[in-house]
Amino acid sequence: MTASRVVVTGGSGNLGRWTVRALVEGGHDVLSLDRAETSDSLCETRIVELADFDALLAACRDADAIVHLAAYQSPDEAPHDEVFRNNVSATYNVLKAAADAGVRRVVHASSVAAYGFLYAPEMWKPDYLPLDEDHPCRPQDPYALSKIFGEQLADSFVAMGGASVVSLRLSGVNFDPTYETLPERWKDPGRRMGTFWSYVDVRDAAESCRLAVEADIAGHEIFNIAADSSRYLQPTAELVGRYLPGTTIREGFTGNWGGLDVTRARDRLGFTARHVWSDYIDADGNPVGT
Repeated sequence: MTASRVVVTGGSGNLGRWTVRALVEGGHDVLSLDRAETSDSLCETRIVELADFDALLAACRDADAIVHLAAYQSPDEAPHDEVFRNNVSATYNVLKAAADAGVRRVVHASSVAAYGFLYAPEMWKPDYLPLDEDHPCRPQDPYALSKIFGEQLADSFVAMGGASVVSLRLSGVNFDPTYETLPERWKDPGRRMGTFWSYVDVRDAAESCRLAVEADIAGHEIFNIAADSSRYLQPTAELVGRYLPGTTIREGFTGNWGGLDVTRARDRLGFTARHVWSDYIDADGNPVGT
């Protein structure tokens, strides 16, 4: 589907600004919705609270697609009940507005947290690595639960004849284009390993949103979005052996592969990560080319 009018919720946020840019550069007419002002002027922007359903519905009239990014980004950005309530109710309102306005495509920013590992109180072994979209999801925190509920809401609205929905399980998004802070992470590969050492550059995450708007997809499909490689120097099998001994590693993955399998996104969306850390810093943490 090629959309011409795209509404982006959370368009003033870190990922939102890059997504607006990717859509505008892709030839789309974009309307950004956010509760905060932005200094960017790439597109029309409206201050809209997603809890205000009437204002949201009015903004979605004549839209071909909605990219829904507005949400708390972790379980600790607000009280836990507020994180869950806000994220789930906002996603419901977006899907309901899309259905009422006749929008053909909704792109829903889900998360690697949906699998349950990222913010879990205690880590457990995954059934296998890298994770594909068929791996069981066992969320335990309000943020991860809100993402799973969002995906289930998408299933329900699609079954009722609503818009087609693409849910993007984004890995840990890197917002630093220089990657100069990455060597500090290298000191402790066992910290926050619920992404299983995967990541995605914000520019690639934004591009995945554009591809999801334009993809020829019916119904509701879920895609992992990450770089093929991990954000660490060591072969990933060594990290698995050290931190998750006994975990099954699927055949065909060697070197410093990332913990999310993006085969489906590559085949169905045409997604390929084009911004990887090794293009910006070397193994000593120095900028490439210096």
